[in-house]
Amino acid sequence: MFNRSFLAVVMALLCPLPAAAQSAAPDAAQEVVACLSRNIPKKSSQQTVHFTSVDRIGGQREFRGKLLGIRGSDGARRAKLCVTKPPEMRGSEILSVENASSAPETFVYTLELRKPTRITGEATAGSVLGTDFNYEDLQRLQLINRPGAQERLPDSALEGRPVYVLATRPAAEAESAYEKVVSYVDKKTCVVLKSESFESGERLRKLLTVTPQFLEEDGIYAPSEVVIKDIRGETTTTVELEDLVIDGDIEERSFELSSLGRHCR
Repeated sequence: MFNRSFLAVVMALLCPLPAAAQSAAPDAAQEVVACLSRNIPKKSSQQTVHFTSVDRIGGQREFRGKLLGIRGSDGARRAKLCVTKPPEMRGSEILSVENASSAPETFVYTLELRKPTRITGEATAGSVLGTDFNYEDLQRLQLINRPGAQERLPDSALEGRPVYVLATRPAAEAESAYEKVVSYVDKKTCVVLKSESFESGERLRKLLTVTPQFLEEDGIYAPSEVVIKDIRGETTTTVELEDLVIDGDIEERSFELSSLGRHCR
């Protein structure tokens, strides 16, 4: 997922509040949300990405591209994945447009279709270009907002790094494939170090983990490697992220539907 990316060290753990106390505090979840928001570029971001997917018998599929994000003049975030290699996939694009109170709009452009196709409903749970990311997973990687109820769980630690723990239950209008997503947010960098996505019945479906090595520019952090595992499918996709550019010169018009297929070469 075309972000992103965005997605690090306090040496001593803070004593977490009891779970009941955290639930009672009305701004408990907002502290985590504010942390995540601080790690979103004010204007734009750009990274080179390398996707490698491995199936259950060891077969591999790879492609390279760019993850681009921008905050539009209307305040909504837009994010794209532009494929540059291999040649047969070059020019393919996936565009996500944030909505304040509903699921993001998602459009796919391929050389075969030669026009944008909107992805809606159950189709958003489909694989992105043969990877273990579905369209929702990719949007979460790119920090595209999706409506839902958030609850802060007791703070924890991952490999000695203090983390916030945030449980999100997507709203019906979010058209989510998941019943609940639990995110572990690094307190220093505000990068999601791990997320667990649960299907109906709270069955773990996707596990996303981040290598704790980060790229940084202008106070914005992005992981250098992200791994997502499909627990049910027994498959894995690794994303290597490079070349972080924050608030660079990216034209907003390149995120318009009419521009898909013209700026990804």
